[in-house]
Amino acid sequence: MSLHWKRRVYSFSESFKNSYPLKPMKNVTSVSSNSWKRLVSAVKQQDWVKIEQCLVDMKKGEDEEKECVTNKACSTEPQHYKELTMELKLGTVVQVQLGTELKDGFPVPVVQLLSVNQYFEICLEHTRNPIDCFSKTVCNASKLFYNSYKEYQNIWSQLCQIDTAYNAGEENNSVILEGVHITWNGDETNLQGFFYLTKTQKKQWSLDFDLSNCFLCIRLRDQKLENSKSDPKHLDSSESLDLQGSLPLTWVAHAVTTKTKKQKKGDNQNKIKFQITKRSMSYIPPKVFERGTNFTIEVIPKKIPYLVREHVIENLKWANNLVKNITYENINLDNVDESLNLPRLNKSQQKAVEEAVKKPFTVIQGPPGTGKTVVGIHIVYGFFKKNQDFLASSKSFKANPDQKPPKKPAILYCGPSNKSVDIVAEQLLKLKVVLKPLRIYCDQMEMREFPYTGSDLMLCRKSLRDEKPKEELK
Repeated sequence: MSLHWKRRVYSFSESFKNSYPLKPMKNVTSVSSNSWKRLVSAVKQQDWVKIEQCLVDMKKGEDEEKECVTNKACSTEPQHYKELTMELKLGTVVQVQLGTELKDGFPVPVVQLLSVNQYFEICLEHTRNPIDCFSKTVCNASKLFYNSYKEYQNIWSQLCQIDTAYNAGEENNSVILEGVHITWNGDETNLQGFFYLTKTQKKQWSLDFDLSNCFLCIRLRDQKLENSKSDPKHLDSSESLDLQGSLPLTWVAHAVTTKTKKQKKGDNQNKIKFQITKRSMSYIPPKVFERGTNFTIEVIPKKIPYLVREHVIENLKWANNLVKNITYENINLDNVDESLNLPRLNKSQQKAVEEAVKKPFTVIQGPPGTGKTVVGIHIVYGFFKKNQDFLASSKSFKANPDQKPPKKPAILYCGPSNKSVDIVAEQLLKLKVVLKPLRIYCDQMEMREFPYTGSDLMLCRKSLRDEKPKEELK
């Protein structure tokens, strides 16, 4: 079995750019079947000279393999993507790092990291449970009714954060930054920090996403317990017993980036601030806080649909009264217009259209096949007729030059998917002489039709499964 990974990896350090993994594990030597047979035969015969020669030949073959791979690596030009492969077969040694998770209230051992080679590992902790790593798992449940828009905002902001974290983990699309220098602040219970990324690096690496809205997996490799003996405050007695004589470990912490102040013009550096949300290991190696320490940071961007939803909830306090009233169903349902001539529909559909056109907010629901799309088309036509009446009545403004004429009204039709809007757009296109419809696509569709390096980091897989835009609607 062959496992393949394709990742975008960039480095702040020049020495790392041309370094490639020599073999999956430094403490494991690959031995050919012939060499192994000779070694076993020598052991059975207790021929110590032959045993020594077999071991020397194995070491010599390993050194030749290192030189070959190193020469190949040095001639390779740095690219956006790095491909890694792991061959698995019976007897293959796989290096992992164990961690703990709570299950039924009890801590149980789980695999935290899978080491592909000495320069690349997979964090299975946030892959397995992104919600626990990047968001608050304890939140209030949604309600049928809310006392105010603030209560709605407090509840749904947490629910949106959970959904955003889950879907970002499901997308499995990230950028790995090597050799990052982090400046820490706060105490061990409330760790915060920041690092810098120049605008030149961001452009060269095609990091075309909002760095202040990302999840981070911060890792520090090759940490040993011996380095912390002089600083006992970082380690209690129980942890000391558990980690005595252990192999070098990788310190892992998960974080969420936060907003920073607007940059001044001419400033070439982007400051990325973050807040640690989870670290399963309470032990913090002293090297973490040392200056010049090189960290590995896996940047997981939030996807556009979920990011937009978070911004909508966050900016709810600046919305108009209609939007706020919708959140807690404080809506004025007084009739606005009693005289609209609509095309004939069945009684249920006609009632739905009349309610929608007369009232500022209406919910129309029903099972598939009940004509909701047809009702939506008639609602659009009804609002168009209403706008026509408004324009006719506002012609009197033109007679008075001191007063500005009102803006020309328009109708915005939205849908849960591109396909749902395309169906309505095809029907409205039949009335293009009267209605003059304009099909507007989302940013994701634009990036899909006109992709560029790094644009896939902001796309959801669900959007890639949507149908392409129809030529007649472009």
